[in-house]
Amino acid sequence: MVRGSDTNQLKYKLKNIQLEYKMIRSKTLADEARSIYSSGKEFTYDHLMHDKEVAFKKDTDTRINIKVNAQRRSLKALLLLFVESYTAGDRDSEKLIFPDLTKVSVTVNGSPNMLYNNGIEGKDMWEEASNLFVKEKNKTGHMNMTKFYTGDKFGLVIDMRSMADQEMHGSGTRIVNSTDGWKLLEIERKAEGSGDVKCHVFVISDSQFNLMDRQLESVQF
Repeated sequence: MVRGSDTNQLKYKLKNIQLEYKMIRSKTLADEARSIYSSGKEFTYDHLMHDKEVAFKKDTDTRINIKVNAQRRSLKALLLLFVESYTAGDRDSEKLIFPDLTKVSVTVNGSPNMLYNNGIEGKDMWEEASNLFVKEKNKTGHMNMTKFYTGDKFGLVIDMRSMADQEMHGSGTRIVNSTDGWKLLEIERKAEGSGDVKCHVFVISDSQFNLMDRQLESVQF
């Protein structure tokens, strides 16, 4: 983003954009790689989808209900980001507020989330986020508990994996052919401050795309 008072003077250029790749120079290795990609190859990744946007007022809304009906083979997590109202083109894109949450209750297909069957409380929210995003516990220079709650870097994570291992693929909650999907996310908060807040809800799932004969065959999530 380029800012300035005179829009006629705003300019931005990208130069010397190059495609970088590695080349196999050994014929034996090249034949082996060709054989693997021809017979079939799978690539796993995290699929992130913006599901919805929910607005509420800081000074009056103390209970927020959010329904998410995401059909996924392996639902890894829900991520909720909270943004204050802003003027278009004048927002700090890295400012994500903590909207004084006190408790989050999660219901899946009519049943409470067993990990936090009494609800996720404020003290649990950093642990949930760090389990998903902090790869090494001792490397939190860019993110720690203080920055998370008070440094405009907050994100509410509802972790739905059966194992917290970040290298494991497919350990999320299976929700397929369900009419309810995610029944309800019930958020409780203190009425603090003034103004409007928008809650952006993202669905994170384990996904995979499959190659056959060096062509894209299917995508699963």
